[in-house]
Amino acid sequence: MSIKFFRAAVFSIVISTVIISLPGCDENGGILIPSGSTDLSMNLKVSDATSSGNLVVTDAKALVTDLQYERERDGRDQLHHPGPYVINFVLTGSLKELMHGYIVRDIYTKVKFKLHKAGETETIPDPEFREGTAESQRYSFIIRGTYNGTPFVYKSKQEMNAVIALNKSTNIDQKNMNLTTVFNKNSWFKNGTAVLNPNDAGNASLIDASILNSFINAFQDNNKDGQPD
Repeated sequence: MSIKFFRAAVFSIVISTVIISLPGCDENGGILIPSGSTDLSMNLKVSDATSSGNLVVTDAKALVTDLQYERERDGRDQLHHPGPYVINFVLTGSLKELMHGYIVRDIYTKVKFKLHKAGETETIPDPEFREGTAESQRYSFIIRGTYNGTPFVYKSKQEMNAVIALNKSTNIDQKNMNLTTVFNKNSWFKNGTAVLNPNDAGNASLIDASILNSFINAFQDNNKDGQPD
């Protein structure tokens, strides 16, 4: 056997072994994805589409980073969407997709994301989240509405980590699945039953805490009707 023939034979065996040992893949629209993964989407839904009282929210958006899901068996976070992304909240009751991507099939218990304060020089998709480089000129959450009939714009200067528990441990085990997270917009400017004036800078810390706590829960919602399956 010649040396050239021997080398060719060995190369052929090695390549065949590598091909055989590769994990199987599913083809979806011409894109190869790992076998055993789920295309998981995350939607947001307002729980209170109507407004009451003297404070009305008409528009809201957030700068979001680090969307992840916590796995039950080891507490590790999976499917990291780093961002930043701008989320324009739908306040009419319709679902709004936050993100989707392929995740390892397992049992999950929490949804996590960061309401991100724009960095001094960071590239962001919406310039309204940064009016300058100073701490007081960079924002994570912007809300518009009216208070006692007068228009207002509230801009949160805080970076906040949202951790939302699923209503029950959820087995992500199908080809396509969806989780829906519910938020309560009417609580953004309330401290208990007291309404917080969005134009009073002294209310900022209470309003920011209310924004973070407004993300009530999350649940499996594969038919995307806004209700737990």
